[in-house]
Amino acid sequence: MTKKAACCVTLLLAWTLWTRTQTATTDNWAAAPGLASQAKCEASMKDKLDMWRQFKDAKFSGNSVTFTSNNSSMTYLCLPENEDPRKTPPKTPAKTQK
Repeated sequence: MTKKAACCVTLLLAWTLWTRTQTATTDNWAAAPGLASQAKCEASMKDKLDMWRQFKDAKFSGNSVTFTSNNSSMTYLCLPENEDPRKTPPKTPAKTQK
């Protein structure tokens, strides 16, 4: 594939906002596909996080919010439409040797 063709493929790629909801008994993913760009996906993620700011028990860390009253959390990810976080094995930190 030429650089020009690769560039065009990248520009046409849609984005998906993934939401992972975790509770003591569940771990679910939901997809909101069809966002036209990474910037639009990130704006949507910001809107979602801002919605939770009204709750006093909401604690924020990066792209996640944890609710202390029921120990649940929501994590948002923007990924190209061809990537699915449910199919990617979780990354574990490398162990350091002493």
